[in-house]
Amino acid sequence: MNRHYPTTTRKPQYVMAATDADGKRLGEQIVPTAPTHGEATAFGAGHRTNYVSVRHGNDITLYGRDATGTWSVLTSGAPAAVVVELRRQHDALCGPRPAWDEEPEVGRASTGDYLLTAIGVDGEPFGERVSPTRPTPAEAAALGDLHESDYVIAGRHDSDVVTLYGRGSDNSWSVIAADVDVDTAEEMCLWFDLTRRHGRRLPAGHHPLEDVSMPEDRRMAAVQAISLVVEEILSRRLDYPTQGLTADRFAAGWSVYAPVNVDDSDPMAFLDMPVGRSVFLVSDAGRIKEISSSVPPHQAEEMFTAEETYLCRSPAADRFMTDLKEEVMRLDAASGGAAGISSFTVVGPSTEEIVARASRLVGPITQQLAQLGPPGWDHFTAIFSFTVSGEVAQLRFRSGKRRTETPVPEQIALLVRRQRHLAAHLPAGPWWRLLLTVSHSVGTGAHVMTEYDYGDEPFPTEDLLAPHHYRNDFAAYPRGEVPGWLKRHAAAAGKPAASEPRAATDHRTEPRGPVAPPPRMVNTVLRGKQLYADERQIVYGRHSIELEEVEWVSYSATHTIHRGFLFPSMHDTSYQLSVGHDERGRKPVIGLGWFKNGKNHVTPPEWIAMVEFVQRYVEPQLVAGLVDRVRRGETVRIGGLQIRPEGLLAHRFNPSWSSLAGARAADGNVWFYLHGQSQAATRVPLDTPNAVLLPRLIATFTA
Repeated sequence: MNRHYPTTTRKPQYVMAATDADGKRLGEQIVPTAPTHGEATAFGAGHRTNYVSVRHGNDITLYGRDATGTWSVLTSGAPAAVVVELRRQHDALCGPRPAWDEEPEVGRASTGDYLLTAIGVDGEPFGERVSPTRPTPAEAAALGDLHESDYVIAGRHDSDVVTLYGRGSDNSWSVIAADVDVDTAEEMCLWFDLTRRHGRRLPAGHHPLEDVSMPEDRRMAAVQAISLVVEEILSRRLDYPTQGLTADRFAAGWSVYAPVNVDDSDPMAFLDMPVGRSVFLVSDAGRIKEISSSVPPHQAEEMFTAEETYLCRSPAADRFMTDLKEEVMRLDAASGGAAGISSFTVVGPSTEEIVARASRLVGPITQQLAQLGPPGWDHFTAIFSFTVSGEVAQLRFRSGKRRTETPVPEQIALLVRRQRHLAAHLPAGPWWRLLLTVSHSVGTGAHVMTEYDYGDEPFPTEDLLAPHHYRNDFAAYPRGEVPGWLKRHAAAAGKPAASEPRAATDHRTEPRGPVAPPPRMVNTVLRGKQLYADERQIVYGRHSIELEEVEWVSYSATHTIHRGFLFPSMHDTSYQLSVGHDERGRKPVIGLGWFKNGKNHVTPPEWIAMVEFVQRYVEPQLVAGLVDRVRRGETVRIGGLQIRPEGLLAHRFNPSWSSLAGARAADGNVWFYLHGQSQAATRVPLDTPNAVLLPRLIATFTA
């Protein structure tokens, strides 16, 4: 279910709110035009308060009344963080004590009560209520639904910690972070809002992660981005070209790919790209993310940009001081320098504060990891070996004598990257390894041990990344000192020569160290059933299949236009993905389907995730098996097409391998081309079992 956020469902009008010094809303009114000074002050007086804020988009004008009863404009066109702090400072310095402060407050929370506040992703409050006991997710959901909000924050009046609740993509509510400070709750709110989308677009406007601005002098050059991708391809021995790569600039970095001829004006053009052909997104900091060409490019780039914005975002306190400096200097300039402010210096956080910021995020990371364990676990260890461009994560649970190894989802890896970026501001720089050890027993709670490894001793082989990953990290985070053994490792070539053959390999079968990125796992709810996939199996509801048992796969996206005579044309797109163990494809073990109306609909995130998973874990073993059978003299059949040692055979189509120019997937089919001919010679429907493998099979035999 796609939900719209409160900040995007509200019309772009002026929202006038009467508040107290803490921002609690006592009254609200939506008006079509900017209220005058008199209208705003009258609204505040009518609600017996000293502050009125007028929001238009992300810009806020704040009115305040001083001890003499005089109203004035405290700031205009300012972001929310500046307004919050200015309101508190004004109240402390010159706020009056109105007569109504002496009156008893109705419904005021006592010291031990919990105050629940429904908020937007940017922290804007929409409504609140008081609970005498710690609220449950159901109680938080009720308040969130009442105010059309996806987040609720709750805390006691006598405590500095809060609990953040959120609505997931399946519309269910859960605890995102328990017993954290307000700044960490903001971090977790943005993290949850970003990761729950699974490829969906951010709402247009008014979102804290909607844009990133990188100074020109810190932008990576295109040639450097291509060089990083070539290193990645060679180190992982990917079946991907290293010559003729193209780099296109987008907000957060570069999109690097092997170019194909695609019509950019066609919204479904991404379906014309070769099935399985990857695109590499490279951030200005050097992070590389491999995505499938099945994801629309603009959508993938937008989500990557949001991830980079989250990773590199300044903490709330730093952002406030920066915004305050800009606002003070702007007001001074607008007054012609009447205030006499020649400079405004922002003092950076102390080492103790940086340590505290990084440490505070360890708790939520631990809470998220704990949810991945088997029932009744009593101990787990998590080891993260991260650089800016390479990662490996290990998570092992213990329940009595039983040991379980669990993959770390990409969502939690993103949170760990953020913690490492915060720790990077320490004098020692970002850690190379983060080790978490958690013990839990009934009645005693959990005991968490945290260790930052800066490489004083060589890393275990399974935690050691390829040399170029450490070189990339040196460039992104310059350090005063690097251990000698790590310098020598980073200086090594660390990649095969360009002349060495590059076979299509599943990174799970590569030798440990250098280690490829951690496996991508699918774990979501689809139509009330659990959809789960890892490097061993795929499960949907009561149906499951081991990956080693998969004999065929099929997926496609078919766009249909229903052209009207007197009425506008209608568009719909059907998506399907199936896997099975009967090579003839008579009946799938796992069969998934989606249907979307409209020309500009959002591609189902579950389909995107499953296609990426199948391409990474299933297709390599299927292609390798079929190639081996043909080379041993067998004939392999895919639909009505026979693949033989000497070439292809179909109805009126019998080309040798040397006469074939190639095959590509487009418009719901796999099209076959002969040398010297511009028109396709024949086709196989893309929803035919194993038809998605044909471009890679043809490329193998025609090479």
